[in-house]
Amino acid sequence: MLAQTVAPETATPPKEPALQLSKFEVRSTQDTGYIANNSATGFKTNQELIKIPQSVTVVTRDLIDDIGATKTSDVLQFAGASQFYRGESIRLRGARTLNAYLDDAIENVPYSDNVDIDSYEVIRGPAGVLYANASVGGVVLKATKKPLPYALDKINFSINDWGQYRSELDATGPLGELGDAKISYRMVAAVQGGNSYFKNTKDDRLALHPTFEVDFKNTTVRFAVDYIDLTNIAGGQNFVLPDGTLYTGAGRDEGYYAKGIMENHKQLRERVAILHRMSPNWESKTSISHLKYERKGTNLLPVALDLTNNTFTLFARRNYQRAENWVLNQDFLGNYHIGPIENQTAAGFTLTDEYVRAAFTNSTTFGTNGRQAFNIADPQLDSVVVPTYDSYIPVASTGSWTNNRRSTFYVQQQATVIPDRVILVGGVSRATLQINDVPAVAARLSAGGTRIVSFDENLHRYGVVINATKDIAFFALDSTTFAPQGNSNTRDINGVLLPAQVGTGKEYGIKTALFGGKLSATISHFDTSLTNVAVLQGGISPVTGLLYFAASGVQNQVGWDGTVAWSPIPEWQILVTGYKGTVKDQNGVTVNNSYSSLYSFFTRYDFKNDTFKGFSIGGGASKTGGNIFTSLGGYTFPVGVTQPSITLESVWNASMFVSYRYSKHWNFRLNVTNLLDKSFAMGAQSPLYVDASPPRTYQFTAAYRF
Repeated sequence: MLAQTVAPETATPPKEPALQLSKFEVRSTQDTGYIANNSATGFKTNQELIKIPQSVTVVTRDLIDDIGATKTSDVLQFAGASQFYRGESIRLRGARTLNAYLDDAIENVPYSDNVDIDSYEVIRGPAGVLYANASVGGVVLKATKKPLPYALDKINFSINDWGQYRSELDATGPLGELGDAKISYRMVAAVQGGNSYFKNTKDDRLALHPTFEVDFKNTTVRFAVDYIDLTNIAGGQNFVLPDGTLYTGAGRDEGYYAKGIMENHKQLRERVAILHRMSPNWESKTSISHLKYERKGTNLLPVALDLTNNTFTLFARRNYQRAENWVLNQDFLGNYHIGPIENQTAAGFTLTDEYVRAAFTNSTTFGTNGRQAFNIADPQLDSVVVPTYDSYIPVASTGSWTNNRRSTFYVQQQATVIPDRVILVGGVSRATLQINDVPAVAARLSAGGTRIVSFDENLHRYGVVINATKDIAFFALDSTTFAPQGNSNTRDINGVLLPAQVGTGKEYGIKTALFGGKLSATISHFDTSLTNVAVLQGGISPVTGLLYFAASGVQNQVGWDGTVAWSPIPEWQILVTGYKGTVKDQNGVTVNNSYSSLYSFFTRYDFKNDTFKGFSIGGGASKTGGNIFTSLGGYTFPVGVTQPSITLESVWNASMFVSYRYSKHWNFRLNVTNLLDKSFAMGAQSPLYVDASPPRTYQFTAAYRF
């Protein structure tokens, strides 16, 4: 059960038992504080963290609100996940993982908005037995806001000192009854616009998330629609110097963006969930998700940095991407006894069908061969004429299609073989992947045209939890996972897609739920290995005329990490995370764009005395260390300088907030991001594709609860 630490600006809702209608989900983490002693999705069931033999961190809605961030990566930097780029990107245990899942469904979009997210769960280590396509480093699961059995209506408006504004609506409650059926709803929405700090950029958003629910006896049927329309950058494209510091010689607001190069991202998703309680101990959950996604834009993107002549070269490209996927999840859960042994059985399957159309077209008319060099200190990008979207050849004649079909059939058994002392967990699944690949490049067609490539693997997850006391437990886990290559262009010398990557992991550690759950902690050591990693081969394929790869690589991730959530007194909450480790390849060399450490903390204190009653104050900081790049393509160093790698400068990214509950209706908040006013790389896909940190930013929010 979630700890019931109620934030001061909120009215007290009904207690959790009224909200926990199913063992498959936690209905709401709002008004519960930072401490969550349960995981709703770690085992596809609402279960105590101390009983799960794996490292799991839950980020509640209260923590999301206090951080004040609307991008997944900006939130999760305070929960043990480092940023790859600012958006939906995630890195765990030193290396990149796939993007987050939404209510157990693969989402795989680069940018979104978290106004409809109730909580995040960060599951570290292989989780492919339960979650199709999960990375060896772990998986992040987003749980959406769901209708509540009581009325809760809230609207807020915020604005920052650069002129960006945002308004949010969150309304929920019962609509009435129709016979024995109870009907409820939730409407979540956000509108964002105005100015951004960096030149020629914007971050405009419209998000609409209506949900309707019908509860009839032992069955709940829920239907939701998600519509998100975003216009923002294609990715960070500042750069770092050889010493790893962010270059700011052209001014901190220079992002090297020309006018008219923002991208548009549209999502339209329909979701249906059916939960049925077959008996007091057995439940089923069926969920279906259908997503359509489209990405359009014209861009100027970095390709080279010459530190001898102090020039930055950009190339022009039109981006077009369209994706459509269906995800079907069917899960069954039962709790029962065999003699004195308490058992839990979870079984089910996931089926996905995804089409992806990619048509990224380089310009041949922009500058010389589609490239132009600019002075890094005075780029004058405002005067650059960018090729228009329609000036490129028609999208229909470019690009390629890929159809990915995934399936996972699983069964997992948990047995408490010694009451309050020993829990055994065993899970197996059959995971398959079929890729129908339709390349459009003539050289690839000469290698065989359309190809169908199939992979399959048997996965397992075996674990044990041993309680030293009721509130202190030791755990161990051995698990495997299975996922396609991270890049769809990883082909062999004949143009055939490489086989999927297979991951194995071992983990052991200690967990606590001390002082009635007020001190929840997990400390773990892990040793994971990923095989079939694509390794770029030298030269050009004589068959395709393109670069080619071999599935000969290995990625080993070894280290420790931990999470501590603590509420020493009801008014004070603390969340601390830490990671220290290495990511090496088959030759024992550090993997490109991996990191060796990550530390973060976030805290909140609610004043209860008469003088400051209604005030809350808090904040935190996150720091990624040892982020190394061993691939420096495009860099020309100053004369006499030779270096094989660049390590990003390690900087604390600090923030704070102050909130004041004026009345039961009004609450006011001031968030300050980049509190130390540091200039650094917040995220980096490469040393040339860097998300630069805006300076210290103040955001004021006024919220009204009806």
